[in-house]
Amino acid sequence: MYQVTVGTKYQIVIPKEVRKKIKGLRPGKKVGVYIVGDEVKIKTEPENWLERTRGMMTEAWRGLDTTKELEKMRDEWEDKLKELEKDFK
Repeated sequence: MYQVTVGTKYQIVIPKEVRKKIKGLRPGKKVGVYIVGDEVKIKTEPENWLERTRGMMTEAWRGLDTTKELEKMRDEWEDKLKELEKDFK
């Protein structure tokens, strides 16, 4: 365990030994601070949006036929459009 002091602006200095273990950490790099259970974890964030979000919805879409899901959404939109057209006639 490493002990750090929180400054008046709530800033901390990450100890050198910890900085060495955080892959890709360098001055100016953005990091994510995550709460996992009772622990706080620090992880470097990828530079671009595509890398940060890659695989984010994998579990949500697992086992679904995406083509059928998209067709279902399109049908719902078309039905909604027909309802709106009726309101304006």
